[in-house]
Amino acid sequence: MDFTHQYDGHGQKYILEALASGMATIDFDADGLMDVYFLNGASIGPQMAEMLPNTLYRNLGDFQFARVSELSGTDDRNFSTGVAVADYDNDGFSDIFVNNYGPDRLFRNNGDGTFSDLTETAKVSRMELGAGACFFDADGDGLLDLYSSNYVKYPVEKNVKRTTDGNTIYPGPLDFEPENDFYFHNEGDGTFTDLTRESGIAEIRTTSMGTVATDYDNDGDIDMVIVNDLDRNVLLENDGTGKFIDVGIQRGIAFSFDGRRNGNMGVDCADYDNNGSMDLYTTTFSNEFPVLYKNDGAGNFSDVTLATGAGGRMKQHANWGTSFLDIENDGDKDLFIANGHVDPNVNLWAFNTSWKVANSVLLNEAGKFKDISTTVGSGLLPVESSRGNVAEDLDNDGDIDMVVLNSLTTPTVIKNDTVTPNHWLQIRLIGRTACRDATGTRVQVFLDAMTLTDEVHSGRGYQSSYGQRLSFGLGTATVVPKIKIRWSNGKQEELTDVSANQLLILVQK
Repeated sequence: MDFTHQYDGHGQKYILEALASGMATIDFDADGLMDVYFLNGASIGPQMAEMLPNTLYRNLGDFQFARVSELSGTDDRNFSTGVAVADYDNDGFSDIFVNNYGPDRLFRNNGDGTFSDLTETAKVSRMELGAGACFFDADGDGLLDLYSSNYVKYPVEKNVKRTTDGNTIYPGPLDFEPENDFYFHNEGDGTFTDLTRESGIAEIRTTSMGTVATDYDNDGDIDMVIVNDLDRNVLLENDGTGKFIDVGIQRGIAFSFDGRRNGNMGVDCADYDNNGSMDLYTTTFSNEFPVLYKNDGAGNFSDVTLATGAGGRMKQHANWGTSFLDIENDGDKDLFIANGHVDPNVNLWAFNTSWKVANSVLLNEAGKFKDISTTVGSGLLPVESSRGNVAEDLDNDGDIDMVVLNSLTTPTVIKNDTVTPNHWLQIRLIGRTACRDATGTRVQVFLDAMTLTDEVHSGRGYQSSYGQRLSFGLGTATVVPKIKIRWSNGKQEELTDVSANQLLILVQK
């Protein structure tokens, strides 16, 4: 992978420099190997100028990749921030939505290795400073709608000059007006309708960063989590028809345990304690712990960061990308966190952190987390200023690998070489009446000793997108007694006595 992340603010310290960028995985050619898509920045100023494009790499197997962005038509040259991957038109091929500073892009997969820019036709382009994005079926009609979040207004036109100890620094989000997010309803004919106001989110103006769509309250519809930079986090509860109300304060995710409005960056969700409900993990800025929000099973969250050790040794550093993943396939979810500061010159005015910071791995041991970052091998040795990341089985060997986008340099590709007697099961779902790629579908794997729960997501972490193929660590189990599937449109199925160590492709009945 010869990709190099770039941006150039010409010394003006524009706040959007710090945001770039997220990344995604996508099996764009449907060959069973997950491909990798990197977002890139641009030259910033009153007249934006192109630099290196977003870059798509085709997975050839055995950790060999070929650059195909120009041939595929995905080489967008805007200042890209967030991305979501899903099959929005239910034709069997995954498409790409890119959130930009400037015009967004919707790339429709033509099924022949190329994409068409259908942004204007689909009516999903807006001229804002975008952040995280998610496809999800908000009203259960079998069509994927789109949530596109935004950060602040006029980040270039109204740039604010800030200094500390005589050094020029980046302005913060509170130096600007926050922007509302957008919700687009999929009409099923290749177009979307802007229902931002009708959905109830138009008046919610926050400094959005990471997003994830999840059924937090186990009621069968998909809700939206938006984490914000120095603002309260938002939890948009869905009534099942695509109408939302913000219950972040009531449900306990708006602030950390001490009432702090953290500088939140990324967010991921998983059932880390195997109680059947999705928990949340948010990354934060320097001098704040990242936060683990535990779901009590009734949709109420509590900050258990200190009690579980989920903050690791990261308080002094800025954190960005994050992923729940089962590193050793023992059945519980561990954590990966991408670290690095916003300012290459931070050492001039801060002495407890740096621009380049080693990334972190936290091992889940019965609900408590142990920082094993220094003992997990050479994959954690590269020290850069990391942003987005993806967690995916890139070589189809049953364990989860990692790719990290690093600001202003090349990425880090991390192969999982864990030696373990544990077994695994991967599931790829194909919907019929539900969304074709099963985004929003929930799967429960019932074992003798535990029950594992996961969902298919489009958009997560730090403005990134990955994990449309579900992966379950089974521990010592060689057979799964029961699997329960709740499709995104509410239909349910069960399977019994499924063998371990396979990729199971399930088509909705």
